[in-house]
Amino acid sequence: MVNSISDTGNFSETCSLDISDMKAYCGKRFFIKGCAILFVKSGCAKCKINYQLYSMRKGYLGVMFYDDIVMFEQMSAQFECIVITLPYNLIEEPIYKVTTSRLWNFIYNSPVFPLNDRQLLQIRTWWQQITWVMNHVIESYKLEVLKNCVHNLLMVIDSELQIAGNDSFLKEDNRSRMLASNLLELVAKYHLDHRDVAFYADKLCISTSYLYKVTFKVLNESPKNLIDRQVLTAIKNYLSNTDWTDKNIATRLHFKDPSYMCRFFRRMEGISPQEFRNKMNQEASAIMDKIILTGDRPTGGLHLGHDVGALKRRVELQNS
Repeated sequence: MVNSISDTGNFSETCSLDISDMKAYCGKRFFIKGCAILFVKSGCAKCKINYQLYSMRKGYLGVMFYDDIVMFEQMSAQFECIVITLPYNLIEEPIYKVTTSRLWNFIYNSPVFPLNDRQLLQIRTWWQQITWVMNHVIESYKLEVLKNCVHNLLMVIDSELQIAGNDSFLKEDNRSRMLASNLLELVAKYHLDHRDVAFYADKLCISTSYLYKVTFKVLNESPKNLIDRQVLTAIKNYLSNTDWTDKNIATRLHFKDPSYMCRFFRRMEGISPQEFRNKMNQEASAIMDKIILTGDRPTGGLHLGHDVGALKRRVELQNS
């Protein structure tokens, strides 16, 4: 894959298109800097997106956005996927054109998902269109044409969700959507210092009970859970990417003491911070020693996993 991962582990800040077995990236944790779209042509794999494990196999599509943290853990010998990476300046405008939160909530819950035969045909057609644009359109027009292609893809996915009846987030009123959008932005900005729901309700000039009502209506979860998951992701990032002690992390995140942070982490994750750090180190070491080859299809459910900082960039809920 050309220009897909920089020396700093960013994936990617340029526009690229390739067919790859991804084995060069197995065991390496990297950040999405824009958008990465993966279509699995053959084989199967398991990857973590924001520390949640997802299965990928033939006919699956993966859509990852700005600041998502990705690591491939396992892949079969036959695993191969079509990969397109798009910089943020190319996807920003198409994202803001999407006028419903349905699409973003779906990708938020399921960044990797299977396609039926009709959808496979649509994706292949879109892929061919992108390939042609990148190879044949002159540079002065290429950016705008690619923006249209990205917008078309997002609209097709959103249309498929509506056809399938995945419409539980469609009917929010404008005020609720605006408040939810503002909450996501506030949580991304203040979660390191404030974990009290009342703080965010005060910032939004609404009552705590009304904030709970809005977030359940628009995002299908409580504001407390939203905040806690963002804090959990922050702790995981420090544990995975620094050698900071529990005390250092607790101080940075304004927990009253390390033991309180450890209890919070165990309640959310089911293991201690040290156990999580050991697990991540062991997994990375094992994957770096050898790529696990298997003919078995990975199984497992899809889970919530995206951090709010990434989500708020793509959930541009319209208020007009």
